[in-house]
Parts: sequence; C-alpha cells; structure tokens
Amino acid sequence: MANISKHDVELWIKTVATGEFHYKSVLGLQGKLDPRQDGKLRKIIHDLCKSGVCESVGRRDGFYRPIEDGVLPVDFSNLRPRDFPVVLPFDLRKYVFIYPDTTIIVAGSKSSGKTGFIYRCAELNWGNLNIKLLSNMEGGREQMYDRFKAMGMDLAELPRFIYPVTSSFHQYIKDVNTLYLIDYIDAPEGDDFYLIGAQIKQIDKKLQGLNSVAIIGLQKPSLRDTAFGGEQTLKVATLYVAMDSKKLKIVDAKVSADRKSHPKNMTWSFRYDAEGTDFLDIKLDYNQ
Repeated sequence: MANISKHDVELWIKTVATGEFHYKSVLGLQGKLDPRQDGKLRKIIHDLCKSGVCESVGRRDGFYRPIEDGVLPVDFSNLRPRDFPVVLPFDLRKYVFIYPDTTIIVAGSKSSGKTGFIYRCAELNWGNLNIKLLSNMEGGREQMYDRFKAMGMDLAELPRFIYPVTSSFHQYIKDVNTLYLIDYIDAPEGDDFYLIGAQIKQIDKKLQGLNSVAIIGLQKPSLRDTAFGGEQTLKVATLYVAMDSKKLKIVDAKVSADRKSHPKNMTWSFRYDAEGTDFLDIKLDYNQ
C-alpha cells in the first residue's frame, strides 16, 4: 500500500468528506490497513484535530467531522428564479428540474457519446445562455471544429468560448449566469479515484451564488452506472446520467419535473450520426 501522508488525509477531509466519517473510510482505506498503518492514520487525524481541520464526534469512537470556518447564515430574503433555463439533449428537462448553482454529471464509457452530449448542450443553449466549454482538447482543434461545424456552429466565426483545461477546473468557475461545460475530468493514475469526487465537490462549491450550472463529463467502466470514483461522484449531482453504446440512463435526479413520478432508471436507446454530434432514432425504452 502507498504511504499514507498527512497532506492526502487533510485533502480528503476538506474536499471529499460530507458530514460525519469514520477514520478508516479516509482515502478508501476501509479493510486495507495493517496495525502499523492504522496507528499512523489515527495519529494523523489526531494532529489534524489539534490544528482545527476536523473534530471528534464524541459519542462514537473513531468518528469525526470536518470543521468549517467562517460560515455565515444564509440570506433567504432575496431569492432568485428557481429554474435554470438550460436545454438538455433527449428532452431531459421534461423529466428533471434543474436549480441554479448545481452540477449535472454525464458519465460515459469509451465512445459512448458523452462528448457529443456536452457539445450538443452548447448548440442547444447557444444564444440563450453564456457558455464556457472547458475542454481537454482530446482529438485536437481540427476534429473539434468539424464536430461543431456538423451542428451548424462555425468556431472560426463565433465568439471564442472554448478553453483548453485539463485539471483544477474549479479555478475557472467564476462567472454569473453561465453554463459551464467540462469535457472531461480524467481518471487519475493509480487508485486515487476519490480525487474525482473531490474535484466535483470543489466545482459545486464554486458555483454557489453564481446562478450558474456545470455539466461535467466523466469516464466510467462499460456497463456500470457510476463513473470512476464510484459513489463519491453521485453526492452533489442534481442530475446523473450514464451513457453506454447506444444507451442513456438517468441514474439519479434530485428533483423531478413531475412531482407525481420520478425519472430514476429511465433509459433511452439511440444511434449516432456519422459525425458523432447528433443523437438519432431516440426511443424511450424504460419508464417507471
């Protein structure tokens, strides 16, 4: 097992932990600690408690919670419109309500269409929302140009809205009334998949108060609903979509557009056009 460092433990507590946690769950170490490592981890957390990063819950041994400093009470006197007017492929807004300051996750296996989904979001909302696409530029500028051109968008003539970004996406979340498209958060080397959930949490935190929404592409194993990073990637998403070849599924949605039914587990089949920028022959295969 890799060496357990104070820096990694502190980062996990500050960016991944939500509420109470057991010390053995830090960094996904449950069931992986030998006695020496267990003692080292307890010592690190004890030191972090002394420095104000976390505190013991008290009523149960081994349970802690992060300490949040400088928290101000929430002002509910000046509420904004509830709905963020983003248009989504597959007519998903018919089934899911989207509040401002929230994140949408599109978890896709290889060549499943997650990039096409994100590009299509840019096309569907162009002219109605301020759009920023943070892209790893996979495939290069020319391929990206051709894919957008197939949707009727000439990137050489439009105002520039695409930024080459491969990490620390939260640092670019700062504009109000903006649809952020992130393609995509790459899976880290080794076993540090928990860092994916940490990055999503950082993005979600930066959205608060901006009246903006982020649609985030993630990689996932084929035929599994959750992305690399597992359940940590589910926590803050207002909508979580999984894509496999010719299939799209709503894994979770926090708020249904129809209060009488919930869209969880709804699935659609589809096919790509030749350029991989449009979804054709869309068919609702399963509706609860």
